[in-house]
Amino acid sequence: MTPVRSFFIRVEEKMVERIKTNIPGFDKHMDGGFVKNSLNLVSGGAGTGKTILSLQFLYEGIRKNNENGLFVSFEEDFDNLIGDALVFGWDFQKLEKEGKCMFLSSKPLEEPNLQAQMAELIRKHNVKRVVIDSISIFSMMFKDDQYRVRKEFYKLARFLKAQGCTILLTAEISGEAPLDITASGSSLSRDGIIEFIADTVITLHNSGIGGEGDRAIRVLKMRRTNHTKGPVSMTINEKGMQVLS
Repeated sequence: MTPVRSFFIRVEEKMVERIKTNIPGFDKHMDGGFVKNSLNLVSGGAGTGKTILSLQFLYEGIRKNNENGLFVSFEEDFDNLIGDALVFGWDFQKLEKEGKCMFLSSKPLEEPNLQAQMAELIRKHNVKRVVIDSISIFSMMFKDDQYRVRKEFYKLARFLKAQGCTILLTAEISGEAPLDITASGSSLSRDGIIEFIADTVITLHNSGIGGEGDRAIRVLKMRRTNHTKGPVSMTINEKGMQVLS
């Protein structure tokens, strides 16, 4: 006899609407993709591929799902970012001209109308995918005021979900994240707060579990999802990120 709890968990999983990342090999590790309108954190040290994953999420969403994107940065030089993306064949300059992917640079403490600017771009261009790179800079702007950081994170999360978007945030950590980062007690972001607010937490690792490229990706948590629990090998090649079997 099937336990009642297990039955309802399976029914709920089938009813959850998914947003495919379209990153080769990745979606199958999280029941088909991100939960629609969810807040998803990608955390890792320098050079682990956070921005590549973010750009690929936007580009493939436009190309394969006709879901327009918005990339928000608190520090990025977009000319360099767009130039770097061309290495993988992702022409964001063309997508920007077509109104399919917009880029917004802002400093929250200097720009009080950030949410209004984002809301206008989301409405005008029918944006369904939003990337914020990096949320670590956002928290640093509040000068270690933990109460203010938590309050602003909750405000930002509520606002973005209200726009009907699926959100991907990146967060930097110092050094290389161990594969068992939760067991080590290490924070998944510089502030140690956003990982508790996010619906999903994904970590990227330069030192993986062996094999091609010796990189790894791990889904630490994902609400309403029966995801792969351990680290999975991944590589970054001329086409972008690919998660290996």
